Amino acid sequence: RSLARSFNVMTERLARALRAQTEFVADASHQLRTPLTGLRLRIEEARASPDRADAERHLEAGLAELDRMSHTIDDLLVLSRTGEREGRGSEVDLAEAVLDACRRWERTAAAREIALSAEPDGAGSVWASPADVERAVDAVVENAIHYTAPGGHVVVRARNEAIEVLDDGPGLAPGEEEEVFARFHRGQAGRAGARGTGLGLPIARELMRAWGGDATLVNRPEGGARATLTAPAAPGS
Repeated sequence: RSLARSFNVMTERLARALRAQTEFVADASHQLRTPLTGLRLRIEEARASPDRADAERHLEAGLAELDRMSHTIDDLLVLSRTGEREGRGSEVDLAEAVLDACRRWERTAAAREIALSAEPDGAGSVWASPADVERAVDAVVENAIHYTAPGGHVVVRARNEAIEVLDDGPGLAPGEEEEVFARFHRGQAGRAGARGTGLGLPIARELMRAWGGDATLVNRPEGGARATLTAPAAPGS
């Protein structure tokens, strides 16, 4: 029985890893085609331009395309590796996670004239990888900052075994609550404004689900959106 259980665990891990790798290849080949084409065009324009200033402008745009590709590849790699986890974790203090997240993002928020505040009271502890929780929180905080207009407010709050990120941005269109967690789907607000890879929310969900939790995004009654990250409570908490 023990051997059978070990084989079952092994085959499940292999299946997850193979599925993640297949999705990575498909997503990478599809999503990198556009920036690669843009990069080639920029280089050709720079080579053909007789004006140095114009050539430098095209080269700068080409570097921006490279940065975009690099960010997309990094996010895809995170998603591809979620199927390889072995289930070992540790206790994560959500109050500390909230305070650390606000420290990491305070400069970005201030540069966009957005107030960023932490509400760590009432937080518990969960069982997960600290690095995974940090990456998931970063994904939803970055998302909230990008969709909040200057002068707005983003709150990172810990409550029991959950972290909530609240913003006063445009919120979700009807029916988008699940669609925004599809890879590269950016939602109505994303198509109209802020740029991104469309992978932040899928990464947050995959990372939290790997530990038995989840990530959700819903509209707030008073306006804006609320992202919620959950994970199982730490033993004894």
